Amino acid sequence: MSADTRPISPGRFAAALKDLSISMLHLKVLEIRNSIAHLQYSNDQLKPFAEGSATPFSGADADADAGTHSPDQDCIDAIKENEVVIDRMAERIALIRAEVEERGMSWTEFQSKEEAEAAAAERAKAERQINGHGGGEGQRTHSAWTDGTFQTGTILGGQVHMDRQPAPPAAGRGNNGGGTLNDEELRRAMEERMRDLADDDDDGDDHGMHL
Repeated sequence: MSADTRPISPGRFAAALKDLSISMLHLKVLEIRNSIAHLQYSNDQLKPFAEGSATPFSGADADADAGTHSPDQDCIDAIKENEVVIDRMAERIALIRAEVEERGMSWTEFQSKEEAEAAAAERAKAERQINGHGGGEGQRTHSAWTDGTFQTGTILGGQVHMDRQPAPPAAGRGNNGGGTLNDEELRRAMEERMRDLADDDDDGDDHGMHL
């Protein structure tokens, strides 16, 4: 880039995005990321010369006695300039994201592979914390994930597919040791109780006693 060329300001760039379609925004993001990747690769190649750990291109600054090399100032300047451009391009990606979300769309489909992996790692970490694992081994999963309070699923082809919930343990139910009742057993118990109350009322009426 020429020193006389002034980059477009963030405000003008954001305004220009308003006229672009979603597909064009996709292409713009890919273009910017490709440019960033090239600049980062260039910096990786220049770094040894900027640090003096590799022989300069001319070889004129080599210190034969000490076996070291002087940092190449041109490489140092080039790295700094590339970093400025990388920061500016990252800012443009942030502006594109703001435009996408302002249109009511998700940024997920615009994410790079690295961003998607980082987001997945954050979700997994949050899930472990909610489950009560906290990153440790051997800790029990919070009951909210097994009693139906929290449910998980996936989106495939635009449809939500909920994960199957594990069945509650059968031991201790019904008449097995006085455990909790299932829905059918609870219904029958309530019906029997209502009949008992009705019989009590009938007996009271026959003897002329009222409570």
